[in-house]
Parts: sequence; C-alpha cells; structure tokens
Amino acid sequence: MRYKISIVIPIYNSDKFLNECIESIIHQTIGFENIQLILVNDGSKDKCGQIIDTYCQQYDNIIGIHLKKSHTLAGYARNKGVEQAKGQYLMFVDSDDYIAPNACQIMYDTITSNHADIVTANYKCMDGDGKVWENPMFNQEKYPSCELKEADEKFAYLYCAAVWMKIFNNDLIQQHHIQFLDGVPAEDAYFSYKALIHSKKVCYLQDVIYYYRRRNTGKVSTSWMRNKRYFIDINFAFQEIYKLFQEAEKMEYYKCCYSKNLVSLTYKFIDSKLITDKDRVELLGILHWFFEQSRTLNITIAQTSIKILIDYIIEKKYDDVVKICAIIAELRSFMSEVEKETTSKPQKIVL
Repeated sequence: MRYKISIVIPIYNSDKFLNECIESIIHQTIGFENIQLILVNDGSKDKCGQIIDTYCQQYDNIIGIHLKKSHTLAGYARNKGVEQAKGQYLMFVDSDDYIAPNACQIMYDTITSNHADIVTANYKCMDGDGKVWENPMFNQEKYPSCELKEADEKFAYLYCAAVWMKIFNNDLIQQHHIQFLDGVPAEDAYFSYKALIHSKKVCYLQDVIYYYRRRNTGKVSTSWMRNKRYFIDINFAFQEIYKLFQEAEKMEYYKCCYSKNLVSLTYKFIDSKLITDKDRVELLGILHWFFEQSRTLNITIAQTSIKILIDYIIEKKYDDVVKICAIIAELRSFMSEVEKETTSKPQKIVL
C-alpha cells in the first residue's frame, strides 16, 4: 500500500521540542498508518539521535536517517528525506514546530478534492517557550479558502515561500527532480517556487494547520542569523530563484513572489545587529540588482518608509540608507515580536 502522505523532518539539536513535534504527527486524525515519517538527523550533538532511534524501533513507518555531519542549513537534510518519500503527497515539518491534529486530513482532503498540485495553508506563530500567538498569520475572514491564480494580489500575499505549511503532489516533485538548494538560506523558497512553476493548480486553505516556533537567536535559527554571510548567501539564492522564473518564462509569478521577498529582506537588513555600517554598504552593492528590480517590475510598495529606503538603495545613496536603517531599527526596537512579524509581512501588495 502506498502511503497517503510522506512527512520529512530535518532535525538539528532540537531534543527539547522533538518529541512534541513527532507526537503531533503520530496522533493525526488521518491515521498514522497512512503516513510515512522520515526523520533526518543532520549531525545533532544533543539527544535527537536517541529520540529518532527510539521512535524507529516502535513504528515500521518511521525512517531514521543519520547524517555524519551537520550541514548548517536544512536543504541537504530535506533532500535526503525527499529521496526516501514514497507517499502520494509530501509535507515538511521543522523539528521545533508541531502541526494541528487534523492537519494531514484536511490538507489531504483539500489537495485531492481540488485535484491540485500544491495546497498552502494558514498558520500561527509561537514564542520560543511555546506560547501561541492569538491571531493566525492570515485573517480568516478577509482571506477564505480559494484557488490561487497567477498575477492575483491574493496569490502574492498568501503563497509563502516556506514549505512547512504546504502539501505537494509527490509525483510532481519526483518527475521534475525538484530539490532544495544546499548550504544557503531561502533553500525552501527555491523548492516552493520550482514546484509552483510546474504546478497546474494551487489552492489556499484558511484553516490553521501549523504552529511555527520563533526561536530568535542565531545559535538555533538560521533565519535569525543575519550576519554578513547570511546576506551574501541569500543573494545567491535569490539569483537562482530569478533564473527559475526567467527560464520558465513565468515572470508574472516571479513578480508576485518577488514583491513579498522584497519587504521581508528589507526588514531583515534593517533589523540585523550582526553587520557593521561598512558591511551594510558592501552588501547594498551586492544586493543592488535585487532592489533595482522593484522598478523594473513596477512594484508599488505600500509602506512609505520602506519605499523611501529602497529608492535610496536604487540611487546608490548608501550612506543615507545606513542612517535610515538605524532610525527604523530604533523605532522597531520598541515593537513586540508580533508587531515586527506583522509589519515584515506586507498586508497589501499592489501589482
């Protein structure tokens, strides 16, 4: 019998949260016998390896993969997991997060009943200690479940780059050899966008199926490790993503995805405390092509302060940009994590 869903979990030094994560999958309403769970230990130094082995001994449908060394970012581990995925559909969960009890059932029902290739869903964030934020990422009244179509404003907002709130047709992934980038951030964006390019139908589900833990320290979360290397590597990833859409002649889709990444990257650059002013000027030169695309693609930026900042970057007024970043960063230091997350994800994208 073919499993309905294969779930891949890349794991690195998260023994504090791993049991909760795995248990949330074992107790899915769809029935765990319908799930293939692939646990990829990416060279953890804590007790993750022991936890994985214990579960593998208890369940025949759990596969444990132990990599000899850590690859820092999740791309390599996820690729190893995808190689073993035999399910009809494919999902991803991060080892410090967990999913709703009905997540697999509702995602499976949605993708099969709509004959879709991808379904992306709603989610909630939580603090490092597990306190769940009150509101989901997407307003459920404003954004009901729907099909997402090219060049639609809803698509630009609702199709996140992350893979962990999605379900993919595994045949599509295997047929087109869709893989994560290895060794750079935004590796999941590359995977999500390549799958999008090859998909015929994409749907959005308003239900909250995923709980994302924000551990805002560079020692445990790559997305928060905003040092100079991070921005150099993400520049490479964005170049590869641009090539994907360009070669596929899907630039309308690229415009949607780009508009969201633009705001996210800008705030990461502003908020970083790990780069000097000299680093900022150097990085702005490297990233100039990316910001300049906002004019080439005719993107309307709704947030005034960000629009001014990006205009200055395009005009190469880097010293002024550094000063503006410092001012915005100071203002954001008084904001809660919820407020920062909300403003970093544009509430309105005009295409």
